[in-house]
Amino acid sequence: MKRWGILLLVLALVVVGFLLLRPKPASQAGGTLYFLNWADYIPEDLLKKFEAETGAKVVLDTFESPEAMLAKLKAGADREFSLVVVPDYYVLQMAREGLLAPLEKERLGNLANLDPFFLDPPYDPGLQYSVPYLWGTTGLAYRQDLVKGPVDSYAVLFDPARQVGPFLLLDEMRETIGAALKYLGYSVNTKDPEALEKAKELLIAAKKRSVGFAGGVEALNRILAGDAALSLAYSGDVLQARQEDGRLRYALAKEGGTLWTDAMVVLKRGPAQDLAYRFIDFLLEPENAAALAEYTRYATPVAKALPLLPEEMRQDPTVFPPEEVRAKLEYLKDLGPDIALYDQVWTEVKAR
Repeated sequence: MKRWGILLLVLALVVVGFLLLRPKPASQAGGTLYFLNWADYIPEDLLKKFEAETGAKVVLDTFESPEAMLAKLKAGADREFSLVVVPDYYVLQMAREGLLAPLEKERLGNLANLDPFFLDPPYDPGLQYSVPYLWGTTGLAYRQDLVKGPVDSYAVLFDPARQVGPFLLLDEMRETIGAALKYLGYSVNTKDPEALEKAKELLIAAKKRSVGFAGGVEALNRILAGDAALSLAYSGDVLQARQEDGRLRYALAKEGGTLWTDAMVVLKRGPAQDLAYRFIDFLLEPENAAALAEYTRYATPVAKALPLLPEEMRQDPTVFPPEEVRAKLEYLKDLGPDIALYDQVWTEVKAR
């Protein structure tokens, strides 16, 4: 009996030791994820779900313009945030400037859930630094009861004779300059100084006729309030707002426009990088990706999430434009040092 008692005691000690020394499960891991994202771009329920699953706390901060976001990070906030959602054309620029850590793909078991289209994007070949978050288009948002004619061309912004109502200019450098370039027949990624000079003059003239600049969410709020009739806008923002006011409409300009992907990046000097990877992998789970897409009304890059979306959303050409429409859309590309040409144009447009 003593022998069995000793064996049982030893076994009990081994079990207790194992319980004490084994790694804590994610639900008990704790820690804080500092997350920087566009305003109103993730449902609170998803953040709470992640907190419940990991025991971590999520601290969310938001921005309205990517220029403000980048300036904030370069001023030292890259040490404060773990994870940031950024425009696609910022990814390689931020990597060159030493803000991003190369992606450790072995930590992302759900990366295989992505649509193959998004595994090798032009803005970040091979996903060296980023993971797609959501994608969409940029077009024209308008209140149908306030416009006095068709809204199917950038002419409603840039041709005084075809102006259909008071308009706002989107306070986003690449998108707004890109719209002017498209209207003039150029690529949104041109590096031609003559083309950019023409776009600058077009924007300065439009600014004088406009009712000002506004960020994406602010622009839609002002349209809904009747302060303006139309503006450049992001597809999902319009669909979100349209749920509250059915008078809001969205159209892609016949000249073409931009197809974009917002991407998740891990900051090189940011805290809690393990939580950043956990959160990325969490958002790549089909159920969570579908919840994110349904809330924001943007398209998800997670292929396995598509069957989980409402039928009306899957069939909506505003969310998932047909192939013939997508053929006229361009990604905004990283321009390297030539981004200075756009910075100069934007500075002059804002100043005059």
